[in-house]
This record gives sequence, structure tokens and C-alpha cells, in this order.
Amino acid sequence: MKDLKCGLKSCKYNKGYCCCAKDINVSADTDCLTYTFDENKAKTQFEAGSDFMPANYSVDTKVVCSADCIFNKDNRCISNGITVMGQGSEEAACLTFIKN
Repeated sequence: MKDLKCGLKSCKYNKGYCCCAKDINVSADTDCLTYTFDENKAKTQFEAGSDFMPANYSVDTKVVCSADCIFNKDNRCISNGITVMGQGSEEAACLTFIKN
């Protein structure tokens, strides 16, 4: 999946709001289990610093999913793209989830 948006600026895989992990794992509760807090990004003086990074759409990320979602086929996400967002530094959830 090349259209994987991530709104968690503190994740080490977030490059210009795109996920650059080779694969991610979404739990049954729709949590992104691959989210990894990057302390260096959290220490950045400028909140908008990562906003100016170019988006990287070249990474073809495999999405393993355990959620009861219409896009889950044999524990693989078949959606054209997903968006992961969160409120705190440790929350990361798939917003594309649609209950099956």
C-alpha cells in the first residue's frame, strides 16, 4: 500500500505525513502496533519542522490487520490507502476502519 498517511509526527516512520515502514501491524482494536516513538522528533524546537519534509510515496508498505473491518481479507488490508492518527504520544489508530 503506497497511500499510508500518518498524523503522528513523533513516530520514527513518519516522513512528511507518510508512513515509511516496510510493514505495519494493525491490532483487532485498530491500533497501529508499529508506531514507534522517536524521542529526537519530540525534542524538535519547531512543531512544523516535519511539515516541511517531502512526502515519500515510494514505500510499498504491507499492512497486516486483525480488526473486524471490511478491508481485512485474510489478515491483510486491501484498502487503497489508510490514515493513522492519534491523540497522545502513545496512541495510534487506523481511521480507515469500517466495521464488517
